Amino acid sequence: MKFRVIAGASLLVLLCALATAALAADKGYLWNGTHWKDLSHEIKVAYVKGIGNMADFENAAGGSGMAACISKGFVDELKTKSIGQVIAEVEKFYKENPKKMDMPVIAVILQRCTKLCRVPAAEKK
Repeated sequence: MKFRVIAGASLLVLLCALATAALAADKGYLWNGTHWKDLSHEIKVAYVKGIGNMADFENAAGGSGMAACISKGFVDELKTKSIGQVIAEVEKFYKENPKKMDMPVIAVILQRCTKLCRVPAAEKK
């Protein structure tokens, strides 16, 4: 377990470094469809694995609320799909929705998971 946390943290550091370099001239740090189309397959794999590691870590921490629900939904989703399938779905989304190229990649990936989560009225603001 300790190795997975260290490996996940290392991967996130790598992703952050790559994101910083790639987006230095852009506003913000969220990758969107414009960035996604320019990434190599290896970087796309690392991106999805990084999100998966973070979701797995949050899931193992046993939190509650919307974030925990999204993390669990994503971890469960990755049990039924390969990384390649997730990447293909992201690419399909941007291809079918060219006017939504500004939508963050993470939002595209987690879109299905958030639909699975129902937020109690007390948590909505």
